[in-house]
Amino acid sequence: MRADIEAVEFGAVCRLIERLTATPYGADAAHGLAPAPDQETALKMQRSVTAARMAIEQGTSGLGRLPDIRAALRQAAQTGSALPGTALAHIAQLLHLNKDVQALVARYGNLYPGPAEDLMPPPALQAALVDAVLPTGRIRDAASPKLTALAARLTEQQQAIQAVLKKRLIELQIKEPHTDNVVTSGARLLLSLSAEHAAKVKGVRRGPGANGRQQLVEPLEAVALNNRLEASFGERDAEELIVRRGLTTHVRDATASLDILVGVLAWIDLAFAGGHLSVHMNASPPRFDMAPVLHLEGAYHPAMLLAFADKRGPQPVPLSITLDAHHPMLLITGPNTGGKTVVLKTVGLLVTMAYCGLHLPVEGESVIGNFSRLIVDIGDRQSLLHQLSTFAGHVEVLKRLLSEADADTLVLMDELGTGTDPEEGAALAMAVLDELAGRRVRGIITTHLSPLKAYAAGHSHLTNATMRFDSERLVPTYQLEVGKSGSSHGLTIAERRGLPQTLLQAARMHLARIAAGHETLDKGAVDDVPPS
Repeated sequence: MRADIEAVEFGAVCRLIERLTATPYGADAAHGLAPAPDQETALKMQRSVTAARMAIEQGTSGLGRLPDIRAALRQAAQTGSALPGTALAHIAQLLHLNKDVQALVARYGNLYPGPAEDLMPPPALQAALVDAVLPTGRIRDAASPKLTALAARLTEQQQAIQAVLKKRLIELQIKEPHTDNVVTSGARLLLSLSAEHAAKVKGVRRGPGANGRQQLVEPLEAVALNNRLEASFGERDAEELIVRRGLTTHVRDATASLDILVGVLAWIDLAFAGGHLSVHMNASPPRFDMAPVLHLEGAYHPAMLLAFADKRGPQPVPLSITLDAHHPMLLITGPNTGGKTVVLKTVGLLVTMAYCGLHLPVEGESVIGNFSRLIVDIGDRQSLLHQLSTFAGHVEVLKRLLSEADADTLVLMDELGTGTDPEEGAALAMAVLDELAGRRVRGIITTHLSPLKAYAAGHSHLTNATMRFDSERLVPTYQLEVGKSGSSHGLTIAERRGLPQTLLQAARMHLARIAAGHETLDKGAVDDVPPS
């Protein structure tokens, strides 16, 4: 399903899920989360989220921390490359931890919808890496016969140099010599001495010590030995490069299966993030229907629900709404700040979440129909940069709507017909609604235009609805009531917001004159009709 995800603020849900992931793979998947192209694909992720929630409720938190090997795979794809030891160790670590993932999928079968082989990279690769690379990333001495021989030679050479240096320390009669009197600088073994003792040693000055007060000295008798030691280290580095290049070739040969494994881990981590979100919202999986229908019974906007749970907002009012062949389009009227736009955002967000395979925060049943397109027009489309007025911005959306909408489209439009003369806006809105009805589009439209209320009452493809208003307390209730239209209560709300009474009394007088003027105009229009 293609959806206007920005208009329903789906990015906030993506960021929340991203924070609930455990791996860089899942985090990137959450960051780029988008509705599935069809219900079948969405249902696969929904089953995985359901399985993940079951695992969470049984004490499994999800995937642990996993290293990111994607950059290493890209580097390994280059012929002749040699991965660093740390990168090889990360791949080995991932392959080792993959056994736990295999057990998890075996226990919760719907956690991953693909074949079990996707979780089984070549075992020879893991064996080769474990045999050659330590968890720290250092190449093992036993990784090749030459490395084994070099390790023995390096040990002998280092012991010989240490014996020479210790002898020199004894000759200097240093009281209580410490091991830090012998230090390593690069591959060379040196003495770290005070200026007084350094002056007594014939050799090469290699600079100040680590603390700045000592001097690094290489006695003459150790120079040749250190040269040979340095050469041996060079040989070891060259041999390690050969080993790392060979291991990288193994990785390159297994790139396809490793890429698949990364995708599996991203899927499972995303499912667990969705499972955690489901737990936080006490959500449930919606039922998909092949018809273009929508049924939400006691639904909540996720952000408002979570804000209430964290004691950062008021308790939200549940929303119940149905769109089907008998009630294809809903026209919502009612007070300003009464929740009409929240209805649109809640419906749009929950439909988008459903097509991402996520659970929905509903108290009762939720049914999401077969929609291929979600078109949303919410907010002020005015743009100084593109020289668009508010009305022109809405017209641009209408053009897109008329070019794309069909029987599999769900349309959510806020304040249809506003931004221009109310009568012209109402007439345009009626024509748009007629066109959408002819295409059998499903939709929810909000408006403050009074002519549309009467128009909806006389047309079967439109159902009036209103956001209830408590006339006694003079406050909106945020409850949707289907089957009747409502007033905007603009002056009442303005009064509660603190506008001066004198101004409001004048406004009510003007409102009465406007109403009387409409009656006069209507009567005049009748009187002007010539006799037949």
